[in-house]
Amino acid sequence: MRTIIIALVVGIATGQDLYFREPEKLKSESKNFTGTLGTYAVAYETEGGILQQEIGTRKYQGTPDEAQLIQGSVQYNAPDGTPISLSWTADEFGTQVSGSHLPTPPPIPPAIQRALEWIAKQPTTEEPDYDNAEARNADNRSLNPKDNVKESKFRNQKKL
Repeated sequence: MRTIIIALVVGIATGQDLYFREPEKLKSESKNFTGTLGTYAVAYETEGGILQQEIGTRKYQGTPDEAQLIQGSVQYNAPDGTPISLSWTADEFGTQVSGSHLPTPPPIPPAIQRALEWIAKQPTTEEPDYDNAEARNADNRSLNPKDNVKESKFRNQKKL
């Protein structure tokens, strides 16, 4: 029992370094927030080698389609020494993140790829305009169930 307690105390003491480290000090930092809404630039570098940059601008400014565009990157070394580099773009289409260490999906199997190509080559059919009331009424049967009842040959039973 004493060995377990000693091992636990030693484990906690050594593990605290991972969670309770001093924050890294900044080597350099720049901030530029202009008077224009959504336009900014931020960059910093730490003594530990973290380098981050981010720029925000407005796309299609002055139009009804105006949107925010954010582009940035960060570089650092993982605890095992592997260099990590991430870059991102965020706009009206969502966020796209890229980095050489991020997992990628496996390639599409050849049979599935052929099927997708075959589907893409098929002719498309025109969909009815269901927003148009005339097309909707002509395309659908009456919504009144009594109008859709057909007479049966057997004993005058009604059949839907």
